[in-house]
Amino acid sequence: MCADLRFALRQLLKSPGFTAIAVLTLALGIGANTAIFSVVNAVLLQPLPYPDPDRLVQIAENRGNGAIGGSDGGVFLDWQSQTTQIDFIAAFHNIDRNLTADADPIRVSGGEVSAHYLDALGVKPLLGRGFVEADDAPGGNRYVVILSHEFWQSYFRGNPAILDRTVQMDGQNYTIIGVLPPGALLTNTVNFLSPATIRTDEYKTLRNYNYGCNVIGRLKPGATAEQATAELATARKAILSEYPSFRQNWTVAVRSLHESIYGNTRPFLVTLLAAVGAVLLIACANVANLLLVRATSRQGEIAVRVAMGASTARIVRQFLTESLLIALLGGIAGIFVGLWSINPLLRYTALNTIPGVNVQIDLTVLGFTVGAAALTGLLFGLFPALSAARPNVQGALKEGTRGTSSGSRKRLQGALVISETALTVVLLVCAGLLLRSFMQALNADTGFNRDNVAFFNLTQPASKAPTIAHRTRFIADVLRNLRQIPGVSFAGMASSTPMNGRTGFGDVVSREDQPNTRDDLRAGFDSADGEYFQTFGIPLLRGRFFSEADNRAEAPRVMIINDTLARQLFGEADPLGQLIHFKDAAWEIVGVVGSVRQLRLDLNPFPHLYVPPVHFPWHTMFAVRTQVSPLTLADELRGAVRQVDPQIPIANLTTLDLAVERSLQGRRTVMGLLVIFAAVALVLACIGIYGVMSYSVSQRTRELGIRIALGAATHRVLSLVLHDGLKLVLLGLMIGIAASFGAAQLIASQLYATSQTDFTVLLAVSLVLLVVALLASWLPARRATRVNPVEALRAE
Repeated sequence: MCADLRFALRQLLKSPGFTAIAVLTLALGIGANTAIFSVVNAVLLQPLPYPDPDRLVQIAENRGNGAIGGSDGGVFLDWQSQTTQIDFIAAFHNIDRNLTADADPIRVSGGEVSAHYLDALGVKPLLGRGFVEADDAPGGNRYVVILSHEFWQSYFRGNPAILDRTVQMDGQNYTIIGVLPPGALLTNTVNFLSPATIRTDEYKTLRNYNYGCNVIGRLKPGATAEQATAELATARKAILSEYPSFRQNWTVAVRSLHESIYGNTRPFLVTLLAAVGAVLLIACANVANLLLVRATSRQGEIAVRVAMGASTARIVRQFLTESLLIALLGGIAGIFVGLWSINPLLRYTALNTIPGVNVQIDLTVLGFTVGAAALTGLLFGLFPALSAARPNVQGALKEGTRGTSSGSRKRLQGALVISETALTVVLLVCAGLLLRSFMQALNADTGFNRDNVAFFNLTQPASKAPTIAHRTRFIADVLRNLRQIPGVSFAGMASSTPMNGRTGFGDVVSREDQPNTRDDLRAGFDSADGEYFQTFGIPLLRGRFFSEADNRAEAPRVMIINDTLARQLFGEADPLGQLIHFKDAAWEIVGVVGSVRQLRLDLNPFPHLYVPPVHFPWHTMFAVRTQVSPLTLADELRGAVRQVDPQIPIANLTTLDLAVERSLQGRRTVMGLLVIFAAVALVLACIGIYGVMSYSVSQRTRELGIRIALGAATHRVLSLVLHDGLKLVLLGLMIGIAASFGAAQLIASQLYATSQTDFTVLLAVSLVLLVVALLASWLPARRATRVNPVEALRAE
């Protein structure tokens, strides 16, 4: 074996050009696989960084049709009292607070959690203590807070004397009792935790989503998610009559916490892993073709060795040693390519902003790279080795060092070109489908005008606004000040705005006269005030907008619906003046507006309704349409709010245009990476076609010289060579198009308004590949037309 290795090394050193091309080709393929697999390993394969992570689960409600969401305070209390399979079950509720400490007030995001939340995760505070049941119980000290490590470092500068310090949040004094270790919550959006006190506040105990929660738990040793699901499902049936009508058909889902956090990334990562796998196979095909050419040039050497008694197994072993050595060198170079690629990949995919995701070249990734290198060495080395081990000894010895190519070898080279062409087609089609889908999303009718609109959040604490009247007056005062800013055309308020990443789903919506038209929580709802619709350019199709008279407690209940909900409930009939049943009351429809893409451009508008803020003043987002660039008025916007209340900070100030761009980030990332891999595959395929055609021309020098000597026209020789190359490419193209129909299933969930068999994409890919194949074949063909017949015959 050592002798084989030394001989293989000498052979590779004798051909530095061949060795460099082969190693670089493999390094590109193996490096891309290493980088993507390092992400797959960190996100999908590594366990969560908690004690006994396999026991951590999410408990949620299965709403049917594959929709699994959180729950609320009332249902959490049910589960807490019903389970015997879970040691700790805990609830988390997102909150925002206005924090006043050393500096100006800022708005911070955090979570209200039940007492055993940190126990369920198995997290111990870095400083201080965690919550105890007395903090979360009725009558307990609910005004305590635990800081995240990241917020402690950034806002309080890592002050070790932070414990027992008092800070003010929403006008209430809170005592800091602890600091979490780094990355404890696997998110950078939660700055603090405080007790949820669900049993203390009656509205939190209801089962109507007034207090939405995410629920986690730690299974008891030996318990399974299936057992916990069955137990909670049985207990739910016993009290089903106590649940609201829209939850009657829902079930319980207990699943791995790891799956609930990262499960949505699986299709994205599997798609990328499949893409780089195809690139590696194309690289293998190219190197295999290089080895076939090299084996042809060594026929004389191999024939001598066979004549001297070398066995087929001995020849195969020698060639496999050479191919494995090339693969090893390619793998080592691939590790460096992977290391170089990881940081740009993390920045592009924004994975570097997620705590707990530690992407690195660890032992698992190294093992994958070594395995990939060994497998590729066998893949591209086996067939050339078998081909070289069966030479025509007599013919090879007679012809000396002049290489000849057998029919089987030519067929093998052709098969490799066909296979890499087919793989390239698959990647190009998938990239083309995603690109077309992205363009379709960009050009989709948003339902709003995205130009010169800015929006921001305000949180009004209960201590300053104890009644609805206080809140509505605050909203009116802020809107009045915003309208007075020079350059502001319209100002409006809503509980959520398009493209801000969230919307409300409040209750079943149905016609008052036809209860069977219920919507079952598929309709979103918002409160809206001021010139909200004018600010976003949402057209009024029928009726009117809200007036100041509508925003009074004693006023009749009125609502505005979008045309999607109007069609769903009323068909072609006029909905104005009709009554809708919503939140246990009847509401009169006074207006119909256009439908808006609320969350992302690639999600079609869903039914939506709007009510005056007097009925839902708890969340407030303000928006302005300006005559100038919106962010140039940032100081004026802050000043308008300070005039109403200097202690309330503006949060998340951004433009609608930027929010739209952020909504497409995930789609852009997948598309961009797949386009890059498809481009690499196209370049490799071009090199492969050129290499095979160039070698074919060199093997046919005598034949072409005779044809030219006999008077064959230049264009006939050119077309003869091009025909051979295009024949292989066309066959690979047809196979690739057929295979792309199946591959498109991988990205089906990421396609918007684009068919998996989009003929425009198929035609574009076919044309691109044919042009590339023509260019790759034309250079060798052109060289063939310049063969000097005399020199060709003399060389023979």
